[in-house]
Order: sequence, then C-alpha cells, then structure tokens
Amino acid sequence: MKFTVQRDVLLNALQKAQSVVEKKSTVAILANILCTVQDHQLSISATDLEVGVRIVLPVDQSENGKLTLSAKHFLDIVKELPSKPVQVTRKDNNWVEILSGKSRFNIVSLSADEYPALPAFDEKSYLDARTEALRNMIDRTSFAVSTDSTRYHLNGVYFEHLGNSVMRMTATDGHRLSLVDTEVFMKTPDLKRGLIIPKKGLTELRKLLDSSSSNIGIAFERGYLFAQLNETHLFVRLIEGEYPDYRGVIPQANERQADLDRETLNSALKRVSLLAHEKSRGVKLSLSSGLLTITSSNPDMGEARDEMDVEYSGEQIDIGFNAKYLLDCLAIMKSEKIRLSFRDRVSPGILRESDQGNHTYVIMPMRI
Repeated sequence: MKFTVQRDVLLNALQKAQSVVEKKSTVAILANILCTVQDHQLSISATDLEVGVRIVLPVDQSENGKLTLSAKHFLDIVKELPSKPVQVTRKDNNWVEILSGKSRFNIVSLSADEYPALPAFDEKSYLDARTEALRNMIDRTSFAVSTDSTRYHLNGVYFEHLGNSVMRMTATDGHRLSLVDTEVFMKTPDLKRGLIIPKKGLTELRKLLDSSSSNIGIAFERGYLFAQLNETHLFVRLIEGEYPDYRGVIPQANERQADLDRETLNSALKRVSLLAHEKSRGVKLSLSSGLLTITSSNPDMGEARDEMDVEYSGEQIDIGFNAKYLLDCLAIMKSEKIRLSFRDRVSPGILRESDQGNHTYVIMPMRI
C-alpha cells in the first residue's frame, strides 16, 4: 500500500482528525488514524467510538490498501516537513515509511485490521442546513452543557423540532439553562422525538462549520448524527436517555424588568467578581430606580463594588447570581442592550437581548 499526497493538504486533514482521536484511551488502536487508499483517493479516518471523522483527499500516485499511524506522531512529522509531496508506504510487519524531499522516517505501526469499523457515511438522506444558523445555535447553548458525569443525559444539548420548520437547541447544567429557536433546515427533518447531542460531538461539528460558509448536510439515523461538508464527513453517537422536562423551570411571569447596556454590565461584573468567593463566584445585584449596584465580598480578600445606570422603575431589590454564569452568557450575546427580568430574589432570572427574541437564558439565583 502506497500513496503520494501534497503536504499542505495532508496537514490540514491530520489537524481535523487529531482533535477527534481519544487522548487517554486504553485501546491503543484508537490513538491511531486509519489511512485507506481506493480508486486513487485517500481517506483519513479517526474515532474515539463516540465521534468519528473521515476526510477524503486526492492522491498523485497510489496503491490500494490500508494502514494506521499514531495520530500525534504523524501530525508532528508532517508539520515539520517542507511544502513538498509526501510519500507514505506500508512495509513488512506493519512498518510505515514516510518520504519527503531528503527526509525519511520509518515508524512502527499497528495493523489496520484492528481498527474499528466506522458507520457508513454514504447513501444517507442528508438535509441541507444553514451553516450560520447552526453555528449560532451551538454558540448560544454549548457553554451551558453539564460536565457532571453522573448526570449523563445532561452532558449534551437537546435538539428538537418545534413545528413550522423551527428547531430548538437546549442546554442546562441544573444551575442555568440556555435555549435558542431558529429555522435551520431547508427541508424540516422528520424527528419523532428530540435528540441529545454530546458536547464533544457538538464541538467537532462547530469546528466543521467554521471551515465553510456553504450549507452543510445533516442526517439522523439509528442513534447517530451524520454531517457532510465538502470532502469531510463526521459522525456523532447520540446520548441515549430522556432529557428532563426543562420547560417547567422557565418563569412565565417575571414582573420586574431592567434594561442594561451589555458591555457596561460585562465590564462591571468582571471587576467585581475579582473579589468574589473562588468557589461560588457569587455577586449581589442591588436594583433601585435607575441604578444597579454590583457588590462582592470575600473574608479572605476584601470587598468590591461597582455601579451602572439602568432602565428600572420597580421597587428596590437585592438578588444574588454566580458571576461566571452571567459572564458566560454575556460573552455570546451581540446586542448592545439586554433585559434582565425576574419575579423576586429566590426565583430564576431571565436574560434576553433586546432585539433577539429567539434566545432565552435562565439563571438560578444564589443566597448571598
């Protein structure tokens, strides 16, 4: 088995595959990538069994066959090679030779027969999805995904069809919840129920969306999400289980509303949170007519206070929040003005952009 490929094209493909490879797997073969040559095309594949990617590249000269190489070592070598054609040849006893110009490497490898079979990417019913819309949904939800391994069904985003071609993506970790509604598909998928997409798969999909502005093909089949963009294919094994009924935690009647400048609030929170307790990151928001006062207190470090003008005419109230949760959301918002609405100091607050009605961020208060 042999192939010759342009170094820059190969490097780009290896960088995409590297992020999928399992870094701490007890299965040695999963630290490798699979190179398959057939009909003058090279397929580079990588998987951790939960997420997988396949990139198809043109080759100049080739002999059909398969080989595997350490993803890290192969990438490190190709990075240092000049921008010249790279020739890769499988030798006896699973040794692999890499030639480029006057450079030569001989690497010990593992048999391609040990590599796990990947789901078939072809002959799927791919639906065209708007790249920008999908990217926006991921950005506005992925940061709120739970990292608690004991709550496995919360370790991803919930993707569902609301009707009238509108899709919803929801993420929560029990302390905050972020959901966004958008028309994503040119033709609405026939989803009988919602899907839970794991965070790693979502991260890889987001990287794929960054590589092009054209529409991406998305398919759902037998517990998997498949994505196709140009010559790159991605599969993600969906999380099995029931996503909790999140609708019950979204307040329906929040009488108190404050309109704030997003950048001013973001800057004030960053300053005040410097002296917040390292674990709780708690800050107190004190609202009175036309004024928001943000304070934090830490017995070991001291106190911080900041003020900003707001549009608020209700009665004076104090409410505590985790500053990180507020900052995470403000970082992905784009509008100049945002609205914080709440009922009282013990009920969840809602953060929305003034000109973005399709994104809702719910945050639980803290006792401070």
